Formats: sequence, C-alpha cells, structure tokens
Amino acid sequence: MMKASVLIVEDEPKAQKHLRNLLDLSGFELVVDACLPSVAAAVRWLEENAHPDLVFMDIHLSDGISFEIMEKTALEVPIVFTTAYDEYAIRAFKTTGIDYLLKPLTTKAVNKALVKFFKARDKYITEWMAKSAELQQFFQNDSAKGKKERFLLKSGNEMLPFHIDEIAYFFRSKIVFAKTYDDSQFSVNTSLNHIQTLVDPDQFVRLNRQLLINIGAISKIKPGKAGQLVVELNPQYHEPVVVSQERASWLKNHLGQI
Repeated sequence: MMKASVLIVEDEPKAQKHLRNLLDLSGFELVVDACLPSVAAAVRWLEENAHPDLVFMDIHLSDGISFEIMEKTALEVPIVFTTAYDEYAIRAFKTTGIDYLLKPLTTKAVNKALVKFFKARDKYITEWMAKSAELQQFFQNDSAKGKKERFLLKSGNEMLPFHIDEIAYFFRSKIVFAKTYDDSQFSVNTSLNHIQTLVDPDQFVRLNRQLLINIGAISKIKPGKAGQLVVELNPQYHEPVVVSQERASWLKNHLGQI
C-alpha cells in the first residue's frame, strides 16, 4: 500500500471537506496532518511541525495567495495546486508544483495527481529539493544584500552580536539554538525554517528537520545504512547526524563531489 502524509491549505470549509472525501476514496493510504485556511496559518504550522509528504494548496486564500507561503518558509515537498482560476499555472510549475487542478475537483483529477506523485516521489525528490532552493533564492533576489550577515544571540540577559561566519550551525530541540565555532550555545527566538530563508543557501544547508549547518562545520562524512550518510560536525553535535538517502547525493554534490 502506498502511504503519504498530506497537508491541505484551503480557506473554504466545504472545499476542505470535499477534498478530504476525495482523498479517502482514492484507494491510497493517506493521513491528513491538518487543514489550514490561510497563508498565516500555513506558515505558522510549517514552522512548528514536520513537513508532510504532499501538499494540496488552494491559490486564493483568505489573507493572500499561497505563493506567499513559499516566500516565508523552506517548503521542500511537492504541491498540487487547486484553484478556480488558470492564470497562475506557469507560476505554479516554477515552484515544487507537480499538478494544477481546476475546481470543482473530481475523483479522476485528484487520483491522477496522486498517481503522478507516487510514481515520481523516489525519482524526483532531489529535483523538488533543488527547485525549493531555487525558489528561496528567487524570493530573496539571489543577492547577498538580502542575506543576514549578523545575528544577535541571547546569553542570559545580554544580546551578543555574531557574524554569520562565526556560527557553525543552528539546531532545533524544543526551541532553536545557535552553536558557534568556539562551542558556545545560544537560544534563538525564531524558527529554523525562518532562519533558513535569511542565510546564504550556498553556505548553510539543511541536513534534516533539526539541523541547519554551515558547510564549514562538516569535518567528515561516511556511509550509513541503506544509502544514508553519517555526518560529523565540528563542534560536535550532541547526537549522530544522519542524512537520508534522498538527501545524500544532493549533499555530496553540494560539497563538490567530482
């Protein structure tokens, strides 16, 4: 049985219910993580939760258009856009969009999109991640001017300034922390996803849901189980850092593998 977790971003309760019914009737084993009605709700949810395998996303939402979600989050998963309008199709496929369904949604259209997703998931996951990185650069104008070079990090009642080159990695436990190269640790009052949009994607890469690392902090990589990679960081991270098989080849290429 093909399984996937799904997020629905749709501001009309009737349309939410209709789509959930179509997913239930699809024959695939799908778990709907949440139904979110707005850009703000989607951004908040994506910052606070593990990202799903697939997103069904209406383009026109109560507080804006859904492309704003990609401006504010590092969304690396495929998206099926649902809308009553067709003028956004070209823009949709410049994101990680894999299908564009016009309302009212039908069983046939939704099932076709799901079949496309499951057939392509293993083959194209690296491409979707690359498109996500390109999208982040597009929204940041792909220029150093839009990137933060300094962070104020909290130490007790004080705030200390650090240049981005002094930070080895950001990681998420119950909250987000920054680890500097001298092995000091500071709490950061924002999400890991938001930090990812502020830093240079050539310098800082997302290894998994918990870690956003400066590539200069990688001291060694070695093979893990089932095509995974085990990454050693300096300063050392408090638990083993495992990179999934899907991200492994992407990371090696990013680090300059010949």
